[in-house]
Amino acid sequence: MKRPCAAWYLAIVVVALAPVGLRVLAWRAPASQAVDPAMAQAGGELFQHEWTPNDPLAAGGDGLGPVFNATSCTACHHKGGVGGSGGIEDNVTAFSIRTVAGGPAREGVVHTYAIDKDSAETLADVDASLPRVSQVKLTDLINVRRNASNNGCGPIRPEVVSRFPQGVDVSQRNTPALFGAKLIDEIPDRAIIANEKKERLKWGLARSDGEDVPVGHASRLANGRVGHFGWKAQTASLSDFVQAACANELGLGNPGQAQPRPLGKKNYQSPSGYDLTTQQCDQLTAYVASLGRPVERLPADARERARVVAGKKRFAAIGCADCHTPDVASVQGIYSDLLLHKMGEALVGGGSYGEPPAPLPNFPPGEGPSPSEWRTPPLWGVADSAPYLHDGRAASLDEAIRLHGGQAARAVRSYSNLGTGERDEVIAFLQTLKAP
Repeated sequence: MKRPCAAWYLAIVVVALAPVGLRVLAWRAPASQAVDPAMAQAGGELFQHEWTPNDPLAAGGDGLGPVFNATSCTACHHKGGVGGSGGIEDNVTAFSIRTVAGGPAREGVVHTYAIDKDSAETLADVDASLPRVSQVKLTDLINVRRNASNNGCGPIRPEVVSRFPQGVDVSQRNTPALFGAKLIDEIPDRAIIANEKKERLKWGLARSDGEDVPVGHASRLANGRVGHFGWKAQTASLSDFVQAACANELGLGNPGQAQPRPLGKKNYQSPSGYDLTTQQCDQLTAYVASLGRPVERLPADARERARVVAGKKRFAAIGCADCHTPDVASVQGIYSDLLLHKMGEALVGGGSYGEPPAPLPNFPPGEGPSPSEWRTPPLWGVADSAPYLHDGRAASLDEAIRLHGGQAARAVRSYSNLGTGERDEVIAFLQTLKAP
């Protein structure tokens, strides 16, 4: 039997893609709502406020805590300006516990600080075999994983276990920049789903659960929305993202998200009142929405500008733009498809702010992110947001590219096969993507 010729296959793909393309062209971008200046100003004051227990700004709750990772939003969001990313010292420790039988996972955060010793959380609260410390060095966590995959080889400090218990995973999250968040919030769900379909069609209807080709999938949440924000695309809207961060990073309970209960206090009762009112949450959201979008700044020197232009073309040619898509819907220069992609065993990391969403009946099981899946982070502003990757393990852009695995392995091989000057051109292009 003769194999179908490439022309026929191309024709089939074109026919399949045509309806998607026509729908995309026909979509109208949602009307962008202007940010109220007074709301944004009030939100900016809250964003930079140093919260304390029983804080006077807390509407009717207990203020900061009982467990928290920082005392203000700017304590973590500061690189490249207020609202930017954070350093490794600002990392958050997340955990997940998956039953051997494959039942629902328990996920959460081990908070760095607490208002008193009784509320303090440690890794031992996750599993009794883990050390009684709230934080461990990122290098230690990475070495634990390497130790497990190398049959016990690798330097592990005495206060850190050599292996995680079965079904338990501990990892860290680096603070993401918030610039341009309003534009991401306004991207229609259907535009992200369209990216999912286009990638499947481009790679011959390949599924997203493999690691051979860069085919991602949208994070479909229990509320029927598509995830836009978070390393695991676990949050649909900017408002939800802000409320979850206030609760889980500062311990400020609000109408959208209860404050976290200390891991060691199963019977802890939160105060009846909220720490933040709906209006305060809306003000904070307005402030984040008012933050400028990152910009692409080309060098003035003609020779350097030519290197950047060549690097941008090479970025696409080697496959980086397969996932770091330049535009999504009407948002230009975002360099992300906002999809979840499998990134390989080395970049596994479980855990989130809370229990994973319940599966929807209209979607197949396992639709939620797996430990090796991460939302493609937007690259706009990347020149001012080091360190890189979900836990900040990469100090440079070159290192970040080389540490990609899984569905990005093809692009990494292509990048590694470039000459030194050609790789420098790619990095020169990325260095033009600046914070606002």
